Amino acid sequence: MASTNPLAAIGTSTDAVLPASVLDLPLVDATGRPHPLSSFAGKVLVLSDTMTLCQETCPIDTASVVQTARAAAAAGLGDRVEFLSITIDPLRDQGAQLTAYDSLFKPTPANWMTLTGPPAAITTLWDRLGVYREKVAQDNPPPKNWRTGAKLTYDIEHSDEVFFLDAHQHERFVIEGPPHLAGTKTLPATLDTFMDADGHHSLAHPDPTDWTPPQAIQVIDWLRSAA
Repeated sequence: MASTNPLAAIGTSTDAVLPASVLDLPLVDATGRPHPLSSFAGKVLVLSDTMTLCQETCPIDTASVVQTARAAAAAGLGDRVEFLSITIDPLRDQGAQLTAYDSLFKPTPANWMTLTGPPAAITTLWDRLGVYREKVAQDNPPPKNWRTGAKLTYDIEHSDEVFFLDAHQHERFVIEGPPHLAGTKTLPATLDTFMDADGHHSLAHPDPTDWTPPQAIQVIDWLRSAA
């Protein structure tokens, strides 16, 4: 049952216990180092779905999460809140691709990382959290990987959510939809060039209901005060 939350205008309050089968999924970073969700027990976790080869909302999503991570660190919360951008495209988001993606956001916040894993693990995670994904044909002519120049052979349509887990690893809050990325030079130039017309329209004309990094910080503060 959802609990009462003063931030109803931002998202949805939940109180869901995540099973060990989800918390112990073999998620890894770009170097292959394991980072299951269970390894972050004791911290507030902020999870977002992403894809390094998305041309629409993912660049804005990730830049907003990174901006929020930097704000949390500046507020002295760097060691108490972890931000995880987890791929929905594990077949392509591995190793060098993730490393290059991370480097676009330098200086990389110490409290943020991108994660991938075996396709079965990624499927289990996003199915459990209710993130919509559908593999679809690529546009014609197909875009090229911003890192390698290789033509892309498929795309993944997906929903946009940000999930907040408390220090006990209960899912407590969900924000749905894309963010409003404010400020100048907040999007890496490589991704700005890679984005398509829809992505640039979303960046330039955000919906009034789009979430913002300050709102995400409000949710984090609420979770910490409720602990």
